[in-house]
Amino acid sequence: MPPPAARAALPRRLPFYYGWVIVAGFFLAGFAAGGPMVFGFSIFIVPMEQELGWSRATLLFPLTLGLVLLTVLSPLLQPLMDRRGWPPIVLTASSILLGVGMILNSRVQEPWQFIVSFGLVSGAGFAAGGGFAHLALVPKWFVRMRARAIAIGSMGTAVSAMVYPLFAEVAINAFGWRTAWVAVGVSSLALLIPISLLMRRAPEDAGLLPDGDTPEKAPERASAAASTAGGAGAQEERSYTPREAARHRTTWLIVGVMVLTAPTLVGLTSNWAAHFRDIGLSSATAAGAVTTYGTFSLLSRFVWGFLVERYHVRPVSIAQALMTALALLTLLFVQNGPMALAYGALQGITLGGALALQPLIWANYYGRRHLGAILGAFQPFASAAMAVSPAGIGLLRDRLGAYEAVFAALLMMWLLAALLLYLARPLPRPGGGAG
Repeated sequence: MPPPAARAALPRRLPFYYGWVIVAGFFLAGFAAGGPMVFGFSIFIVPMEQELGWSRATLLFPLTLGLVLLTVLSPLLQPLMDRRGWPPIVLTASSILLGVGMILNSRVQEPWQFIVSFGLVSGAGFAAGGGFAHLALVPKWFVRMRARAIAIGSMGTAVSAMVYPLFAEVAINAFGWRTAWVAVGVSSLALLIPISLLMRRAPEDAGLLPDGDTPEKAPERASAAASTAGGAGAQEERSYTPREAARHRTTWLIVGVMVLTAPTLVGLTSNWAAHFRDIGLSSATAAGAVTTYGTFSLLSRFVWGFLVERYHVRPVSIAQALMTALALLTLLFVQNGPMALAYGALQGITLGGALALQPLIWANYYGRRHLGAILGAFQPFASAAMAVSPAGIGLLRDRLGAYEAVFAALLMMWLLAALLLYLARPLPRPGGGAG
């Protein structure tokens, strides 16, 4: 590894702004970590269930455990993203854990082994390597172009929904689910380790400015950004600490939004392929619906990013929440392949918006200097809701015999989230502290 001085100089020697390398890291984390843990995993459920004889809840429990680790480790890992030198260390180590755990899944014979390999080993890697740590990095590198940077980086999860279900389906059909897990793990290691080594905390560490601005043009361009409706640039030079944020009602309303929507973002997406199988659709149709979701989720990021650069993130997020409720309503009426594909398209548009907008709420409301600490303090509430949702939804399905009642409950939670967003007025600027 080159000496620290050489590593610091690398971002200045490139012919393009280094912030886009950070965005690439966010993209690949969502693709090669989020894909196997959520979208790809949903394709493994039925073949593992058939061969091993485990219940749906047993299969989903390790995913829940992994998300519990996310809840526990986030307060420790996210603040490290605010400290110089730590991002490449944390992200490289997490990438290794995630990929190795996936490979170990190929050897499981008993539930406890799957709990260790997928829940503990991969789960520990997913806590940082799944893109969550990058949510504290990307906003540090971008202010004026923050919406488009996060929208582009968040496309990794959309592409993973397009690629990993089909990748897993083809590998399982050709070689069996055990070899398929090895292929998934190797792909994660190959994609995540190199980019993790290139992650850096903030542009100032390399003598750069956010958005790639030059010192001469930065004041002029920041002033132009601040004048736009709801633009992130309006809060470029102001940041809240976790203690300051905790004193405002808006913060807890936002936490409520994240808690209400988290079960859909992970619990629903890890169960819907199995739901389509339950109602008589083929595995190819189920995988195709998830891939359709990924395609439309990918395309929608451009639209959501365009909107939030021109309007405040709050009303755009309210619209997204109401549209998600509508998408869940359509899920209750899916009966055949074309309807499943249509649902996948609509859900991709709406959940793609959530994955692009929710990180912007934290960054635009609270600034960039202490963003890692902010996320470490408040994101675990949503992570806890996320953690219980996969196995919780699977357990409810086992008890009720179907998913429909759960989907109806998720619909109501998105309607309540829209109400909380309406009440979450932007915070007043703090009295001091640079962004």
